Amino acid sequence: METLEILKSLADLNRLRILKILLTFKEACNCDLEEVLKLNQSNTSRHIIKLRKDDLIICKKKGKWSYYSLNLELLKKNSFIMDILESLDDCIFLEDKNSFIEFLKIKNHCSD
Repeated sequence: METLEILKSLADLNRLRILKILLTFKEACNCDLEEVLKLNQSNTSRHIIKLRKDDLIICKKKGKWSYYSLNLELLKKNSFIMDILESLDDCIFLEDKNSFIEFLKIKNHCSD
């Protein structure tokens, strides 16, 4: 993966929010991200497609659901990505973390 493409992916706030959630919680499905980030399905999918295209995230199927996680191999090869993600401490990222924790308490889908 070219560094320029990675930087383009990281230049979007919503993609950074997705990556930060995946760093914190290890994995999430599309519907988790939609709910927590308050994005519609098409916007969430568009961001996920870009992140997958740039190899920043990987997808695992669990039954009929797709779960996303960080591509740890890419992060090891490009340590600056992890540095960026770990440095994100703006209020919006804290709000996302807290929203995700609350959402997990009531989540009643994507569990089969």
